Amino acid sequence: MERFHTVANKIREHFGVWLSKTLILVVLFLLFFVAGGGVSQNAKWRVENIEISETNVVSEDMVRSIARQKLTGNYFFVYSRGNSYLFPKKDIEQALLETFPRLESVHIKRIDNNTIGIIATERKPYALWCGAQFDIEKDQSKNCWFIDKDGFVFDQAPIFPSGIYIEFYSELVEKNIGEHLRSTLPTNRFAFADKFSGILRDNIGRPFRILVKENGEFEITIHTSAEHPFLDGVTIRFKEDSQPEYLLKNLLSSIPAKFPENTALKKKLLYIDMRFGSKVIFGFEN
Repeated sequence: MERFHTVANKIREHFGVWLSKTLILVVLFLLFFVAGGGVSQNAKWRVENIEISETNVVSEDMVRSIARQKLTGNYFFVYSRGNSYLFPKKDIEQALLETFPRLESVHIKRIDNNTIGIIATERKPYALWCGAQFDIEKDQSKNCWFIDKDGFVFDQAPIFPSGIYIEFYSELVEKNIGEHLRSTLPTNRFAFADKFSGILRDNIGRPFRILVKENGEFEITIHTSAEHPFLDGVTIRFKEDSQPEYLLKNLLSSIPAKFPENTALKKKLLYIDMRFGSKVIFGFEN
């Protein structure tokens, strides 16, 4: 029994020593924590200036305002978020990307004790998205949106004369149902149509309207063609199971065969249908 009490007393002594040391460490940690927080509040390291570069359309004042909102307050009620060594870089970057769809990337860095720099890269208008379907009876140009090279919808576009930008008509993959901003055109189908459009521009004429249909079919309308003026306004129909290079080869061989040099057209050419393998069908106005 006496031995049991001796062991119990030793355990209590060890526990008391451990508890004392733990309390001392906790107190020291709290003191250093609070002291560090006080140091972080020093005006010597407070962010006073926010330099912004590479924004042309997005307002610098709005970018600066959002950044300053993220610099207010403290971490854990103690450490200043406005300290140039501690400022919430990732929070500011994410807030700017979520607020401005036009921004493609944001990079923030500390410049000096009182200055941070924001480099914001804007998306460049590549083409227009003008709706899910094309209706010749309606004025499509009043409701078009800018898309970038990846088919990402990032801003509403002003009214442009026809032919300034290529117009895409397609269903969207919407991030938020009913909202065009931050939606995208179907990636693979957009890339396929865009590739053939580029090939046509380099070899046939300048496209200005692309219809991406649900059934795997496409239509590209030529705006102007210096090589073949009779192709102005002509629509080329094709399917997504064809290779763009193969379509071009058929087109380049069929046009001179159908329209020998110095031959005047008796009827206006409306479309070229390439949906049936190697067969190329030319449709004329009645």
